[in-house]
Amino acid sequence: MIKVYEKEHVLCVEGVPEQTRSKVFVFLVDGMLIDTGAEKLQKELIGFFDEQSFDQVVLTHHHEDHTGNAAWIQQHKPVPFYIHPIGLPQIKENGVYPDYRKLTWGNRAAFDAQPLGDRIRSRTLEWQVIHTPGHADDHVALFHADSGRLFIGDLFVSPKTRVMMKSESAALIAASLRSLLALPFRSVFCSHAGYLENGRSLLEAKLLFLETLQQQILELYKEGHTPKEIDHMLFQKSYPIIQFSEGEWDTLHIVTSVVSDYEKKRSRHLQPRANTLGILRKGDAFLLEQQFVAHSGGDGPFYRPLGGTIELGERSAVSLKREFKEEIGAGICIVRYLDVLENIFTLKQQTFHEITLIYEVEFEDSALYDQPSFVVTEAGNKTRALWVSLEELARHETTLYPVGLLELLQKIPVPSEFNP
Repeated sequence: MIKVYEKEHVLCVEGVPEQTRSKVFVFLVDGMLIDTGAEKLQKELIGFFDEQSFDQVVLTHHHEDHTGNAAWIQQHKPVPFYIHPIGLPQIKENGVYPDYRKLTWGNRAAFDAQPLGDRIRSRTLEWQVIHTPGHADDHVALFHADSGRLFIGDLFVSPKTRVMMKSESAALIAASLRSLLALPFRSVFCSHAGYLENGRSLLEAKLLFLETLQQQILELYKEGHTPKEIDHMLFQKSYPIIQFSEGEWDTLHIVTSVVSDYEKKRSRHLQPRANTLGILRKGDAFLLEQQFVAHSGGDGPFYRPLGGTIELGERSAVSLKREFKEEIGAGICIVRYLDVLENIFTLKQQTFHEITLIYEVEFEDSALYDQPSFVVTEAGNKTRALWVSLEELARHETTLYPVGLLELLQKIPVPSEFNP
């Protein structure tokens, strides 16, 4: 059974397979079809696909409830398909799923798609593509800045996460929610909950729930409790989906995902880290974050450009734009790639290995160049970013990271006139 209705110039197709009564949505906006729904709904959806005009199909991720009718559309309509690059290998083969998933959503035949970039254009609108892993590695959200419309796939579903698939990550879902909450969205469309009138408050509630739950799990883990013990302590209710899915969905997976993420972070010095930094210039000064924590050169203050870790499946330029948005709420344009710096250093008797891609960037909003400083927010901590002159950076008592960056900055020509 399907119902079709409009919300904020978006056609919402609400599908409910008879066997399980689980909702899944397909959206159509400005000639762009977002997801294709489950194969179990194919008979009902074919009428909608035939009646409506659309020029392209964008998939939030590769799961069968979102791609179940992709092959049918590809066979009957000459329109391109787009999915995050990580999802390309999965869709080129027929889906192989446990019986409960086939009973719920049906199957998914193989089809072809093109890789999504960080932007995609519908008939008259340009959409930002945000990589939002956690539920799936290839999961994306779509945002149109002028209208404030945000399509979030399966990132929300409900404000409280009670069970999780074994392949999901609570920490990555929380990080993806934080990325989206930095956007000035006004309306939210979820692939299982539909149109969310109070979308921002619901996403904030889900993030708070996940952060609180992660804290509880880690406190118990650090006290010496095993994941199974923590699961029994925090989740006393047995949910039907656990038995129905034969354990693919379980409360235990929430606990193990949090513990796994914690252990990976504890051992991250055991493998190289790829990150990206942005060189943002105003005359002879650069925008740099000032920190007052222990570092490889001592305990005094030091400077570093804004930027951060390159996430799996995320191109370095996209990572850099995301980091500026998350850290100071500012949009940037990439001017050019400058260089790569590789550093191996020791901190607190541990060896670290960083490979850093350096880009020259500019503010999208030129008015920001008049701002003397910026509050930098990262992982709940706040620091400050300042304009620091090249002369000050060259002083012996000033520390700039990563090592080798000062020499690189000194090679960049100083503009004769500053016009942001």
